[in-house]
Amino acid sequence: MSEVEMGFVVSLGVLREVLRGLNINGRRWWVSSDPHDAAEDGYISIAHGTIGAFDRLNTLHFRIPVVGNDGLNTRTDRLILMFDPSTTTPVEPGYYLQDGQILEDPVEDISNFYEPIERALIARLQEQA
Repeated sequence: MSEVEMGFVVSLGVLREVLRGLNINGRRWWVSSDPHDAAEDGYISIAHGTIGAFDRLNTLHFRIPVVGNDGLNTRTDRLILMFDPSTTTPVEPGYYLQDGQILEDPVEDISNFYEPIERALIARLQEQA
């Protein structure tokens, strides 16, 4: 967490609502790990891509850290997450096809994953203001 300059502290419930509304060119975002394991694991996994696809050309999974939930016996929607590019880590790198070659681009991965969620969270904050 020492790398965080500015991020979002958000409950899993709010993040789920935001993710449900995201759809960019048929690509979706969803919770891809069991939230009941999140407090023990220290993270929740969020997928980005084509629902039902398991290959790294179409779907990527990122880990978002769970914070401040030590010893809490609470509903999973109340889990608190630290959502920031510096704390978000890919489970595996994504693949891209370019000129018949398979390439990796970790910067593009995090950008495509994080920025639409960030815009949606900012919009939600502005609606509440």
